[in-house]
Amino acid sequence: MQAMTGSEPFRQGDLIVRPAAAWTPGVHALLTALRRHGFHAVPHSAGYDEAWERVSYLPGDTGELDEHVAMRGERALRSAASLLRHYHNCSALFAKSLETSYEWQLPARSPCEVICHGDFAPYNVVLNDGEVTGLIDFEAAHPGPRVWDLAYGIYRWAPLSSSAAVEGAGTLAAQVHRARIFVDAYGLSIAERPSLPNVIVERLEALLTFMEHEAARGIERYRRNLQDGHDRIYRQDIAYIKKSAADIVTALTG
Repeated sequence: MQAMTGSEPFRQGDLIVRPAAAWTPGVHALLTALRRHGFHAVPHSAGYDEAWERVSYLPGDTGELDEHVAMRGERALRSAASLLRHYHNCSALFAKSLETSYEWQLPARSPCEVICHGDFAPYNVVLNDGEVTGLIDFEAAHPGPRVWDLAYGIYRWAPLSSSAAVEGAGTLAAQVHRARIFVDAYGLSIAERPSLPNVIVERLEALLTFMEHEAARGIERYRRNLQDGHDRIYRQDIAYIKKSAADIVTALTG
């Protein structure tokens, strides 16, 4: 990550610095609890004040699937899902205690089984030697069920998108193959898998609602998202997943 100005995070030596927000105390409590319980694949909290928050820098590669050959490799796919499972298992130990103690950027979902990462995508993990070794950017963390977080991870890592421009993942067959690898590596039971297309759709609809609400409040980041057509892409993907739901379920359970 290069040094940047304005509201974007930037690197300062061995730290990542970004503007503090209402949810910053919860994020730092989460990072501290994770490391205290033995999950060290996340930055450590280096403190925050009214203006800035600081976390440690995790070395490695990050970015979109179409930017890194290794990021779209099967080793990365499996290790990402495994890391998400370990993260969920760890956060489940203290999720209830954090649920109502802090403010979160995204609304809490019921039941509170874990603290969802909220944006488990290739651009929010760290890759070393083809394996996902770290998890970063917890701005969207919020209490919720495991499957809520897992659903978005599948959407991003398959990726289940009608406009996917990722080598080796441009067809539904290729996408559901990657999705199957992901849920297998996560360890999701066969019985839990038929609901995934509906949960993915619900997760994307919630994201759209949040994005539009924040844009209406004048938040520049989300106004730019709408101007750039992110909402249109999500709506196209929702329609694509609904249309393909039966094929997705067959691939995940067969």
